Amino acid sequence: MSGLKTYLKYDVRAYFEQYTQFEGKTVLDFGCNKANFVSYKPHGNYTGMDIKLDTINKNKFDFPDYKFLYYDGYNHMYNPDGKQKLELKNHYDVCVAFSVFTHMEIQETIDTLKILKEHSDKIYLSYFSNKDKFAYDKICWYRNLEPTMWKDIESHDVFYVKTDRWMWTFYDDDFLQKTLGGTLHQTSFPQNDIRGMQRCLVI
Repeated sequence: MSGLKTYLKYDVRAYFEQYTQFEGKTVLDFGCNKANFVSYKPHGNYTGMDIKLDTINKNKFDFPDYKFLYYDGYNHMYNPDGKQKLELKNHYDVCVAFSVFTHMEIQETIDTLKILKEHSDKIYLSYFSNKDKFAYDKICWYRNLEPTMWKDIESHDVFYVKTDRWMWTFYDDDFLQKTLGGTLHQTSFPQNDIRGMQRCLVI
């Protein structure tokens, strides 16, 4: 188990292929991290975007055939000094965001999705549900936090597990769908897989 506390490499594309296919589509990977979308299978027209400059620079070196964009936006957990407003120039058939809105407050999520909607035909985003205690317990284990807040999480539409350094957002499924629109989907990946701890909203 202790090995899981290092960086987890996982096939992001396989997660979203539960809900759609990507062949022939232009893809924006918002919050692309270490380009896990193209690490396992190449894609013809892929753009990755992230708020960590070192990650973007490494992706450009490791995956020179793809386009990577740096966005110096605010995020409590990953870029607390970011001040840039999200701007996009191109339009994409599909925008995917794996474990991105799991680290945003609801108004940040609404504002960000408004811009992504203007530049994407379809958005697929993963989220933590306040019905999934396993995911909460796993997060607490992973970050050495005491798992004492579950009763609060399951009784709120939105709840932030927040410290000075970390933040995870849990959403009530019905509230999320009502607030953001779209359709909700379960995942077929097992619970102990990071892709099995998040559900998907398709907008």
